[in-house]
Amino acid sequence: MSEAQHFLCEVANGIATVSLNRPERKNPLTFGSYAELRDWFRALPCRDDVDVVIFAPNGGNFSSGGDVHDIIGPLTGMNMKELQAFTRMTGDLVKAMVNCGKPIIAAVDGVCA
Repeated sequence: MSEAQHFLCEVANGIATVSLNRPERKNPLTFGSYAELRDWFRALPCRDDVDVVIFAPNGGNFSSGGDVHDIIGPLTGMNMKELQAFTRMTGDLVKAMVNCGKPIIAAVDGVCA
């Protein structure tokens, strides 16, 4: 997988440390971050260099939740088909995390929504 644009990932000694990469906005989730994380977790079972995933804060905050400008605002104008596609994408991320075969630890600090 190419380098992610929406999150940071460092792998050392079998530990993948992942954090959202918008600390100036308290690391909100965006459509792009959902998609990249989904794809990363889908590929994780094929990675022998990762034994465990730690979701870590970045810039003193874990995540402020869905970005008001990039997700919440656009959701209010979506039709049913678009809303279903977004719901499917978020559900696919959760399924990919559950099925990745690796323990996932949330190292929550600061804002978490």
